[in-house]
Amino acid sequence: MKSLLLALETATEVCSVALLNGDSLYFEATLQQGRIHAERLAPLIATALEHSGVQAAELQAVAVSMGPGSYTGLRVGVSTAKGLCEATNAALIGVPTLEALAASVMPYAEPEDVIIPLLNSRRSEVYAAAYRIGPENTLHPLAKAVAYEAAELASWLEALGLNGRLHLVGEGTTRVAPYLPKQPGLRLLDPHTHLMRAFWVGRLGWRRYQQGQIADVASFEPLYLKDFVVNRATPQASLTS
Repeated sequence: MKSLLLALETATEVCSVALLNGDSLYFEATLQQGRIHAERLAPLIATALEHSGVQAAELQAVAVSMGPGSYTGLRVGVSTAKGLCEATNAALIGVPTLEALAASVMPYAEPEDVIIPLLNSRRSEVYAAAYRIGPENTLHPLAKAVAYEAAELASWLEALGLNGRLHLVGEGTTRVAPYLPKQPGLRLLDPHTHLMRAFWVGRLGWRRYQQGQIADVASFEPLYLKDFVVNRATPQASLTS
């Protein structure tokens, strides 16, 4: 019997869709073009279903990257996921974006290692969290998602008192690297080889689905952490620009 889950990742500039049967990947497509979620997400979903020979009504669950991340991207992903669930009666599963990014490191790490996922926020800030890999290849949260100035991240890490090997992953590593002390066991992973992927949203989403961690479609909202700010140039600035 198929256990079909559709996973959506739109929290960053990446737009990614994956279809899983349990833990097995049926289809995945990832685009990294920036600000294309509204135009490309629905076609990617249609392509995933068509290439897999699956009807939307067959979906048991839809997992969506729930933030923190891009305000617009999160709105597109969450509203699309909610619409699919309302139309198909599939279960809605919210997956923390930073946890999905941390999960991408597990194949390259060892039990008891700590993973620090980092995503760029506005200006000079980053979103960060901390997870330790458990003995059964699971992630255990050590620090909830926060937004920090890149220059303050080293102090945040020190305050956590983490021991062992630390893997810093995600686009935010480039932003914080100049402020980090050199120390044994600290690894900064190449952000170009650890992009956000819907596969990891789906893998974590499937575990949550099995555990009955199903969100209420009507009340579910993204995790923003930061208020949405619209930057508008003043009339004078417009004249001088």
